[in-house]
Amino acid sequence: MQTVTKEIMTENRGIRISYGFFFGMSFLIWLSATVVLRLWGHTFFMPNNNVSMVSNFLFSLTFLPLLVQAILRWQKVPPHQRLEAAVCLAIPGMLLDVATTYFFTHAFPTILPIAAGAFGAWLLWGCAIVLLTGLITSHSSKSQSL
Repeated sequence: MQTVTKEIMTENRGIRISYGFFFGMSFLIWLSATVVLRLWGHTFFMPNNNVSMVSNFLFSLTFLPLLVQAILRWQKVPPHQRLEAAVCLAIPGMLLDVATTYFFTHAFPTILPIAAGAFGAWLLWGCAIVLLTGLITSHSSKSQSL
């Protein structure tokens, strides 16, 4: 039993992920989300509406892990590289969102300026979910193969 696990692990170690793909995918996701929020952000970010704000956070909690896992499966990322891939998915968006949060009123003219704090919190929440998805899927797969 022990040798089978070692063979599987060494066999999967030879596969390398394409950092460029994940950086590019991150950029496309960021661009799509930014355009949607720029045009229709006022329907999502209503800081005085608790139901709307809780819905944003819950939607992210359910949608982002599914999206990350779908991308990881599509690219056949081995378990030991899922965290790396998730980092590559999170970092470009995080870096680009530095500009969108700094220039919040210009980047998202349809969203009330009062929503900037909620928007920043939602961005951090989303990035944490992407990173945690990579971490959890890499660890859960390791424990299943032992």
